[in-house]
Amino acid sequence: MPNLGGSEEELNEGIKKGSEPVIEFSYDNTLEEIDGAMKSFQQKYKGKRSMLSIAAYGLLTAAVIVAIVLNPTSVFAYAALLFCGFGLVYSLTDKKRSRKKTIDALKDMNPEDYSARFFEDRIEIETVIRPKANEVHVKIDEDADEEIISPLKTTFIIGQDLLEFIENDESLLLVFNRQQIYCFPKRCLSLEQENAVRDYLSGRLNEDNSD
Repeated sequence: MPNLGGSEEELNEGIKKGSEPVIEFSYDNTLEEIDGAMKSFQQKYKGKRSMLSIAAYGLLTAAVIVAIVLNPTSVFAYAALLFCGFGLVYSLTDKKRSRKKTIDALKDMNPEDYSARFFEDRIEIETVIRPKANEVHVKIDEDADEEIISPLKTTFIIGQDLLEFIENDESLLLVFNRQQIYCFPKRCLSLEQENAVRDYLSGRLNEDNSD
C-alpha cells in the first residue's frame, strides 16, 4: 500500500503528538467512596422514580387504613394493608439494599488499580487487578515474568458515548449510559489535577449534552 503522507517515522511521530493526554493520573477506590458514588448516582437518576413509588405505596396504605376503620371486619382490607406495607418498606429501603449488595460483592473481589488518561477527543481508563494479600500464586510457566498482569482498557469517545459528570464531597464521577459509574477520588488528585478533571468533564460533557 503506498505511503501518501510521508515516511513511516513521520507518521508515527504525528500520531504521538496528536495522542498526548491533556490529563493523566492513577487512582484506586475504597468501598466507602464507591458507596458514596452510588448514592450520588441514585440521587440524580433514580430519585424521582423512587419518590413516586414511595408516594404511591404511601397513598395506598393510607386508603387501606381508612377502609379498615370504616369496615374493621374486612379480611381483604387487612391483606391489602399487608401488601401495601411491604411495598412501602421495600421502596424505602430499595436504594440502600442495592448499594449493600454491590459493596458485599466487591468485598470478595481482588483489589484494583486504575490509570486515567484524558485526551482531547476521548477518555481512556485502564484497570489492573492486584492479587489479594492472602492469595497463593502458582507459576505455570517458569520462563514467565513475575506479577505481570495485562491491564484492561476502556475507551470513551467524546461526542459519541453518553457521558455525564457528577461531583460529591469525595469524588469526581464519570457516568456512562446512566448505568456505570467511574469514580475519581479527590484524595488521589492534586488540587491542580482535581480542577483540571472537573473543568474537562463539566466543559466537554456539558457541551456534548447540549447538542
